[in-house]
Amino acid sequence: MEHPSGPEQQSPEGVRSSFIRPPGLEFAMGMALFGMVLMVFFMIQSGVFISGVLQHSPDLMAEGFSLELLSDPRMEERMNELVFNGDLVAQEALWSGLVCTLLIFVAVRLWKRDLTNQFLGLVKPPLKQVLIWLGAFIALGVLIELLAYLSPSFRTDFMQQVIGSTTNMIWLVIGVGVVAPLFEEFLLRGLLYGSIRHMADEHASVALTAGVFTLMHMQYDVAVMLLILPMGIVLGYARSRSGSIWVPVILHMLNNLITVVVP
Repeated sequence: MEHPSGPEQQSPEGVRSSFIRPPGLEFAMGMALFGMVLMVFFMIQSGVFISGVLQHSPDLMAEGFSLELLSDPRMEERMNELVFNGDLVAQEALWSGLVCTLLIFVAVRLWKRDLTNQFLGLVKPPLKQVLIWLGAFIALGVLIELLAYLSPSFRTDFMQQVIGSTTNMIWLVIGVGVVAPLFEEFLLRGLLYGSIRHMADEHASVALTAGVFTLMHMQYDVAVMLLILPMGIVLGYARSRSGSIWVPVILHMLNNLITVVVP
């Protein structure tokens, strides 16, 4: 799914397709798949989190899990205490990210067949494009850090809480630094971007995916989310202009790894 603007063609020159469907139907199928993946993602995250809370609560674990337990004041208190626990955050990111990334690839493969690589952008990016967007992302990162330095409203202690409560830094690096950005890029700059491109041009597709990217980070304050929005825009154009999902994957992983190591 490369630029220029304009809805993507179903079967570009040089790529054989087993069948052709109307763009509107392709868009609808993509959005249905997007919704299904999100549902599975939240179910896995919720299951891992609840399991982790119980493991940290021997008194509740002894009673056994039940639906009534979820409304127990003691359970609610423990969930609030552990929502930013580094070990649980790492496990949530790891398992939900791995399962849902695999789900995206398998589902798109069954859907797009020989167009899978083009749809998801599973191609090797030109080195020049990697360097260009790496430079742009670094410049944006410096600007964001400057704004956070100048104004307390743009600061967040989310990662400090996560890192301060972890007992296994390696799992945190793998879960938050590697798996989470891989999944988010496959979901947003892969599945969602490719689906929207059936109906919209490059700029609208980048804007919509950046908006969803921002909304997926509601653990932050509104001011911080406003800084996440331009990051989503840069990642979107890195995807569209390079024609490869691996460019935003690299940039996103770099950002998360730095955030984990130097919060």
